[in-house]
Amino acid sequence: MLRILWQRILQMMKITNEQQGKTMTKKEMILEAIESLGYKPHVDEDGDICVRYQMKSIFFLTGQEEEQYVSAILPQFSEVNEGEETLTLVVCNKVSREVKFAKVYIDQTLKSVTASCEFFYTDMESLKNNVEHALNILGKVRSAYHTAKAEFM
Repeated sequence: MLRILWQRILQMMKITNEQQGKTMTKKEMILEAIESLGYKPHVDEDGDICVRYQMKSIFFLTGQEEEQYVSAILPQFSEVNEGEETLTLVVCNKVSREVKFAKVYIDQTLKSVTASCEFFYTDMESLKNNVEHALNILGKVRSAYHTAKAEFM
């Protein structure tokens, strides 16, 4: 029941640029949103959108085309030293609590720390605002992580 309701909401929110006579894909919309902020994004070999922000590579994953959902990722911004796994988990937890909308975690390799910021959007203006907000959040995560780690050492 909730899934059907959610699908109907997403259909009603379907984003089109009908005034200009064309429908943009989610990827095109994200690229346009990033470019509107003055950055030069590119699409990597996996089809993910990459942008350099504050000397960091941030990736935008588009997911399913019909969902107005985006995940921005700052991958492998810190290494996990052998024997510091517990400390790293504690620091990730602290930063995730303190930096709103950020998820900070040890990635699948168990050797590095990654951060993400996920959001839904309703229209192009909402997408632009959320992309800008995600870039700001992920821009702060690395320094917040290293500051929190220094507090525990």
